[in-house]
Amino acid sequence: MEHRTLVDTVAEKLLEDIVAGRLAPGDALPPEADIAAESQVSRLTVREALTMLRTINVISVQRGRGTFINPPDEWTSVEAIVRAAAHSTGDSLASRQLLEARRLVESGAAALAAARRTEQDLEVLRREVESMAAADAAGDADAFVEADRLFHTGILKASGNTLFAAVFVPMGRVLASARREAFTAPAVRARTLAMHRKVLTAVDSGDQHGARQAMEDHLGQIQDDFDGGTAGLTVPSAEGQLAAEVQKAAVV
Repeated sequence: MEHRTLVDTVAEKLLEDIVAGRLAPGDALPPEADIAAESQVSRLTVREALTMLRTINVISVQRGRGTFINPPDEWTSVEAIVRAAAHSTGDSLASRQLLEARRLVESGAAALAAARRTEQDLEVLRREVESMAAADAAGDADAFVEADRLFHTGILKASGNTLFAAVFVPMGRVLASARREAFTAPAVRARTLAMHRKVLTAVDSGDQHGARQAMEDHLGQIQDDFDGGTAGLTVPSAEGQLAAEVQKAAVV
């Protein structure tokens, strides 16, 4: 157990250096002896740690040349990819891929949630929409981000598919953090809140098609924001105007 912990620790340290950019894709890793000396472990421990990273394709061995770091789009670990996105800028390839995956899966999860949700699930979703409304009124972007994240987590759990939550909740954390700056704008919060209410209404009524479309529209909005679509957005004066703006802004 102690040996396994050392292996995990060394692998974790190397992965952190990679996702933080201290070691970049295409770079060669230091020799095993150097890693072992720095970590104060045996070369066998380092070798096992490198094997762990090779298993998820974070690194690869080039015979006769050394061990090199692969680009994140070649990695096979969701956790590693999410961590790379967390350290990257908002317009990175990793962030875009996470958003695309989330958009595809969460629209389906919303449809399942409409069919399978329990009263307890609905209570969670209603509470988070109320929290978003309160945060919007207070101009509290941090609270809005957290309520937004918990709403999406609630949808994933209400779908009844445990794999959705296990894989996509970490992605939601990364993307929610990236959205904080956007949520400082009252217009973005208002539009986002209206879309969450639309998703909640569809899930509450058991409308699978409506829930799927509402979530697709909402995550299309996030894609639009991600690509710079929030420029020039103004706060509508009435619910009907907001709905019209949402329709224009959502990229389906």
